[in-house]
Amino acid sequence: MKRTEMRELAFKTIYSKFFNPTDEDIFSNADENGLEFTSKILNNFATHYQEINDFLASNLKGYTLDRLNKIDLAILILAIIELKYIKENPKEVIINEAVELAKKYSTEKSPKFINGILANIVKE
Repeated sequence: MKRTEMRELAFKTIYSKFFNPTDEDIFSNADENGLEFTSKILNNFATHYQEINDFLASNLKGYTLDRLNKIDLAILILAIIELKYIKENPKEVIINEAVELAKKYSTEKSPKFINGILANIVKE
């Protein structure tokens, strides 16, 4: 499985956790399928969820986490995990992958919105 596909699986898993927060099987599926990159993302999600939310909230201008579209929130969380904790890919690649996920799964305005937030985060 390509890294882009593993990233997409992680995004879908993060998104599903918003609706099934107690479903632990979601995390074990990545390990069972040998998807190390996906597992790294999901383990960081589980370990640093509150820290990621706080970091994201502090970088939103004119928005709150509650106001964000859940798909956009999942994409942003995924990108922040890669930027702050995994650091295996260039920042530009991480942002581009997040924008591509937004184009595929979210609203027409989401790619620009996500790009703007992540661009501001990497400037810090």
